[in-house]
Amino acid sequence: MSEIRYDLINDEYVIIAPERLRKPDSFKEKKEIKEISIKDCPFCPGNEHLTPNEIYSLRDGNKWKVRVVPNLYKALKIEAPLISTQIGIFEKIEGFGAHEVIIDTPRHLFKMNDFTLEEYYNWLYVIRERAVDLKKDTRLIYLVFFKNQGKLAGASQSHPHTQLIALPIVPKSSLWILKRAFNYYKEHGRTIFEDIITNEEFENKRVIISTDFFIAFAPFASSFPFEIMIIPKKQKSSIIDLDNQDLKELSNILKKVIDALYEELGDFDFNISFGNPPINKNFEIEEFFEDIKYFWRFYIRIMPRIYRLAGFELSTNMKINPVLPEKVATLLRGVMENGI
Repeated sequence: MSEIRYDLINDEYVIIAPERLRKPDSFKEKKEIKEISIKDCPFCPGNEHLTPNEIYSLRDGNKWKVRVVPNLYKALKIEAPLISTQIGIFEKIEGFGAHEVIIDTPRHLFKMNDFTLEEYYNWLYVIRERAVDLKKDTRLIYLVFFKNQGKLAGASQSHPHTQLIALPIVPKSSLWILKRAFNYYKEHGRTIFEDIITNEEFENKRVIISTDFFIAFAPFASSFPFEIMIIPKKQKSSIIDLDNQDLKELSNILKKVIDALYEELGDFDFNISFGNPPINKNFEIEEFFEDIKYFWRFYIRIMPRIYRLAGFELSTNMKINPVLPEKVATLLRGVMENGI
């Protein structure tokens, strides 16, 4: 039987429909990214001249572990003026912002399940450091960190990398979610994330890993098959709030979850997004900006892209997910218990 479930965080409905697994052509055809040799890869050591000038790097002597460069095909530019213009009833803002590429590792063509614990830690460490640095520019309001793994997830380069876009505004969908979380906190005296964690641990149907510091689970109203969320149990509103020990614990959780997903799904494409709040204040968020540290909780969302989106999803912004989250948790826990 299918179910319509409500996503408490994103204020969206999701249809969980296991019958759709039997639908012909439900799953996307796997397409590979065109392979680039190491000598031609702009993200490989020795080819640094093929990228724009380095913004930041984490190094061991002369060797870099993670490297950050401007995106060669920038959506936004830090050099652009921050000017808003009215055009009749319309408004436009000059393309001010930042668009960076974080080269996750010097190793070429490695999938994320091939990352070592150190590589996970280095990756998270650099993401945190970029957030700390960009926060200093008060014109930047909102950071979007995202990782596209594989062609179906929008990746065009096979060398492991992550992107960062810094905006002078808060996207409307993100603004709505923030306002809802703030109102929930005012009404209940607790964060929406606290209540979700408490409920997930009480039911213990969708939890994959739970430690003293983090919980990984398949959300009740998962938008994607095998979607996973990882949330800190302590009140950490931003990745900036995670200390090095937190990052080590998170690296361990991420590696276990990613390895289990690869074991269960094989070579699959996915997106990873970071639930980070605004870094600076503007008029849109002035009402609750100072309270973000109380009502928001940083999270990581892993979204496998193995199922085909079609007209219904595009027409309604509702997803149809053919895999029960409870089944996902059972499968991944089983993989971990068998010692992947």
